Amino acid sequence: MERYLAILLEDQVDPLLWWQVRQEEFPILSRIARDYLCIQATSVASEQAFSVAGLTISPLRNRLDAETARVTLCLKSWIREAVC
Repeated sequence: MERYLAILLEDQVDPLLWWQVRQEEFPILSRIARDYLCIQATSVASEQAFSVAGLTISPLRNRLDAETARVTLCLKSWIREAVC
């Protein structure tokens, strides 16, 4: 993480290309970035996300603030995909 944070970026950088070039240097971070930056071509993934969200944020667990819910769902996705 320290190596990644120490990198100085150019003003105009394509983030997807940047991560593609550095995927061997930062394998886990590049997979997370690709997951975070991608646009879904089908609705299957979004339907899955809503299904997981429905199981995570239920009437019994409705006190999660928006950021905590977002982070929880993102981490569940990364764990399911074996990113981390």
